[in-house]
Amino acid sequence: MNRKKIGTIKDLGKHNQFSRWVDGHDVLVYKFNGKICGMSNICPHFGGPVGYHEIKYNNGKPVFTCLWHNLQFDIETGECVTRKEFNLRKYKIDVDNEKIFVHIN
Repeated sequence: MNRKKIGTIKDLGKHNQFSRWVDGHDVLVYKFNGKICGMSNICPHFGGPVGYHEIKYNNGKPVFTCLWHNLQFDIETGECVTRKEFNLRKYKIDVDNEKIFVHIN
């Protein structure tokens, strides 16, 4: 597994999220319920950005909404809540001395 620095805690900013390209992967890093997580920032429908908007709720589930066609993805599982055939890749994230690392394999 390839561990790469993707940012720092400060990069999360006031919205608790950011996205960066690492080794050809557009990774959305976000903080939710005190945990820092990562998933693909590319919607599998047509490739639109998923993390452009802040976390919202759909029927009590926290979701990210694709900017292009409003597909919504559960932030905990990566599953699309509006079209079940689409899922986002989840990434393992580590934090070490305020630095955030993503594992790309």
